[in-house]
Amino acid sequence: MRKRNHVIPVRLNAKELRYLEEQVKKCGFSREEYLRTLIMGAEVHAKPCEHHTDLLRKIAGLCNNANQLAHVANASGTASPETLREMLRISREAWQIVKEEW
Repeated sequence: MRKRNHVIPVRLNAKELRYLEEQVKKCGFSREEYLRTLIMGAEVHAKPCEHHTDLLRKIAGLCNNANQLAHVANASGTASPETLREMLRISREAWQIVKEEW
């Protein structure tokens, strides 16, 4: 048995249908999923571009490096000037990647 067994026909003019199709295409949902999401009060955002996935992967790698440096500094009880410079370099590199690719 279907979970959704109530059908509500909706009539749209050409302009409304065009707008609905544009919004559906931007977010990657089906029409039904898009409308259900709006009805439930959630915000619908455009799906990220392919280069955003690559950007997030790069930033995650840089954050992992910074986390490893912080772990070493925490274990030893001090952060050497070299470690601080490296963490600063990582944060600057992450910011540069965001500025260039976002």
